[in-house]
Amino acid sequence: MATKRTTKAKHPYTSPEMSGLYIRPPYHYRDSTMLLVQFQTDARFLRSVVPKPLTPNKDNHMFVSIADFMCSGFGRYYEAHVFTTATFQRRPVNYSIYLILDNDVAIGGGREIWGFPKKFGRLTLGTCDDVARATAERGGITLIDAAVHLEHLGSADDIGGTPEWITRKIVPSVSNDAPPDVDQLTTTTLTDAEVREVYMGAATLSFGDSPADRLATIPVKKTLGGFYYRTDFTLGDGEVAHDYLA
Repeated sequence: MATKRTTKAKHPYTSPEMSGLYIRPPYHYRDSTMLLVQFQTDARFLRSVVPKPLTPNKDNHMFVSIADFMCSGFGRYYEAHVFTTATFQRRPVNYSIYLILDNDVAIGGGREIWGFPKKFGRLTLGTCDDVARATAERGGITLIDAAVHLEHLGSADDIGGTPEWITRKIVPSVSNDAPPDVDQLTTTTLTDAEVREVYMGAATLSFGDSPADRLATIPVKKTLGGFYYRTDFTLGDGEVAHDYLA
């Protein structure tokens, strides 16, 4: 007598089902180039873009990084990242506010897995004379223009920071009359991080205004300097840190 065999349905990791947009993490970033500018903003503005239960940093510091990334799984792409530091359950974290990049795989994976608020744009990053400069553009408008004077050699200790990232993942419902299907804070921690060939110096930063990207509303009270360096790290999966729908 023949026995009946049953198999469990295999769920695709991502769509399209026949050829998924991205693979599962981890993603290994190697020999990437990064420009990082630190600035001071307005306390009221910072509180408005950092959701509770996160607590914004007391110094009202924010950061802009523009990177030339090389990554297993995503490939090569340029990415601009506006972020800040905060505390969550008494530990320091980075909180992502706005990203612009030029790779659909990295946009889809970043938004769908962790909730990184990514949009498509065009970016530049390079050096000329003794200055490293980077730009990010959408809609024909330069939204970010950042530059660092390559004055001194530095180290990873000069950059500092924490490897934990938190972002708000929002997935709307198919129905306009329903709440989001997903509204949560997700957390992930970078591993295998290495920073090298650090240059540091004075920096400039400006945000351009666009009806589609209101980065110019970010107050830049004081630019605090910048860095230009190479880095390796691994981006693994994460977990839900806070569920607004629970």
